[in-house]
Amino acid sequence: MAVAADNRLKNRWGSGAPTDPVDLLVYASNLLGSDPAITNFGGGNTSVKATETDPLTGDPVEVLWVKASGGDLGTAKRGNFASLYLAKFLGLERLAATIPEDELVPLFPQCAFNLNPAAPSIDTPLHAFVPSACVSHMHPDAVIAIAASKDCRDLTAKIWGGKLGFLAWKRPGFDLGLALCDLIAANPGIEGAMMESHGLICWADTWADCYALTLRLIDQAQAYLDSHGRSDPFGKPTRAARDADRDAKLAALVPVLRGKVAYGGVRLIGHVDTAAPVLDFLASQSIGRLAALGTSCPDHFLRTKIRPFVLTDGDDVDAKLTEFRDGYAAYYDRCKHVDSPAMRNPNPSVILLPGLGMVTFAKNAAEARITGEFYTNAINVMRGAEAVSQYVALPEQEAFNIEYWLLEEAKLKRQPPPKELSGRIAVISGGAQGIGRATAHKLAGLGATVALLDINEAKLAEAVEDVARTAGSADSVRAFACDVTSPTSLRAAFDAVALAFGGADIVVVNAGNARRGTVADTSEEDYRFLSDLLMKGYFDTMAEAVRLFQRQGMGGNIVVVGSKNGVAVGSNAALYSAAKAFELHLMRTVALDFAKQGIRCNAVNPDGVVTGSGIWSDAWKEQTAKSLGIDPSELVEYYKNRSLLGVAVTPDDCAEAIAWLVSDARSSRTTGAVIPVDGGNREGLLR
Repeated sequence: MAVAADNRLKNRWGSGAPTDPVDLLVYASNLLGSDPAITNFGGGNTSVKATETDPLTGDPVEVLWVKASGGDLGTAKRGNFASLYLAKFLGLERLAATIPEDELVPLFPQCAFNLNPAAPSIDTPLHAFVPSACVSHMHPDAVIAIAASKDCRDLTAKIWGGKLGFLAWKRPGFDLGLALCDLIAANPGIEGAMMESHGLICWADTWADCYALTLRLIDQAQAYLDSHGRSDPFGKPTRAARDADRDAKLAALVPVLRGKVAYGGVRLIGHVDTAAPVLDFLASQSIGRLAALGTSCPDHFLRTKIRPFVLTDGDDVDAKLTEFRDGYAAYYDRCKHVDSPAMRNPNPSVILLPGLGMVTFAKNAAEARITGEFYTNAINVMRGAEAVSQYVALPEQEAFNIEYWLLEEAKLKRQPPPKELSGRIAVISGGAQGIGRATAHKLAGLGATVALLDINEAKLAEAVEDVARTAGSADSVRAFACDVTSPTSLRAAFDAVALAFGGADIVVVNAGNARRGTVADTSEEDYRFLSDLLMKGYFDTMAEAVRLFQRQGMGGNIVVVGSKNGVAVGSNAALYSAAKAFELHLMRTVALDFAKQGIRCNAVNPDGVVTGSGIWSDAWKEQTAKSLGIDPSELVEYYKNRSLLGVAVTPDDCAEAIAWLVSDARSSRTTGAVIPVDGGNREGLLR
């Protein structure tokens, strides 16, 4: 948050700002959108009115450039702004009195300038009907605290002294734009307007001035809250803010909640927030009253729903969730219209756990985090409103009209379909390199959220950054240092995954290594090393996976990365071969014991994965080559020629087989199976 020492927002306008009007709009938008004290993620919009050359006539024409629907100001590029013939758009006013507003909005793209495909947002009229060239519409917590207060109108006059006009609540759209136009006509000296339960809009002739004005208006709101607000707006705490064993309780509870909020076969990703402002709110005497009111700003409850779910220690989770679902269904029935979309998931997206923290659920890790940030915004808003007045939420019907707005439903339907593993969380041991890393890339590309476990922290950090590029989001890939031979380390890693993402659906048991030796010459050190890693480590990893799956109650998938040596022993590799056979039989016992709980367990048997494999160290290559009577540089060709298909096997080949096994869409009827990925090895054929 860019805040100066005196608690004012820092003006970050630079001397190198661009001169092109649209580039300047993008520059200003990035400055505004990158500061959470100014607007929330994806919230707010900006615009500029610029003279362009009409591609049809060659004549100069006034064009409105405005942030398009969706996207985020902080990272917006030129392509994230719609461009409209301003005169054409203003001409839609003549239709406003004759057709419903929801039928008017689809006409916005008809005004597109130069075939710009970016979809104009619902707030476009707010920008079009302002006479000034530059317009900023933001959702700062400090301002929304005033907007969502019982005394909003009086406080607006008191804080800004007539420089801001006031607009009573009206749903975003064309009618709100016309109301703003009338407000400006009646009050020509105002610099902006407070929109009740919505946010701030202001304007100026240049973007440097509009940016500075936005900051000044927010600063004035914050200064008033700081100087006039009560020190304990939520009242005295009624309990300790943090339970002594918070993390352990969360790690046990969050997967349970994740299993219960899944709906219609759709699994969600969780995010846990244990920040002090959240914990203080949860410990306050006001939490029951304020949580029941829900959020106020439209941008907030599109993600947070009408209200959060509060679960206290000792509550019956199932009974309380049933009560919440019934309440949500009743809210839907009370407020629905004839043409309302069908009721969506009635489970909560925000769960408040006094003493523990806040858990939010959404379709992916980024959305889950952002949902949590939005409710944190709501807490800040409630704190500010309660400090100087009384917090008020939108009327229930108004809230429903936005949550189930047909235009929002159309936006949801325009989103690309979910990927095959969307909503799935994959834990991969030995994920920093070789088969583990290749599998992470494959599953992330299919939409999975990925947790990489490895003992090599340097390679782990590199792998996370690499896989995140495939995932398209840093939120969806996390690294956890873990020694799978240590039950304490392994348990801590699975708990950390539960706290990071909410649980797990896929566990790939892959961490491994190899050492040569017959029963006669295997050292005690090598025996202990390999047995701890390849037997006990695999056993403990599968045990942790099953326990986590059981807490969620949604089944799960385990894939064991075995080896051809588990079927056809390799010479001078006694313990490695025996351990790999142990892994395969252990896999079958898991498949047998937990099938009725929807837990599938399978294996892949690679062979000769020389390139890119973590097991094939220089020492292992030299030892193997020596036993075969060849040079280490000839190993790839040797294994290629040894296979029936005459092909080399890579980590990517193994990842393909693993992806098939963990996909319920492809292999839901398969458990206890082994897929050889060896190019065809006569001795390794299963029978």
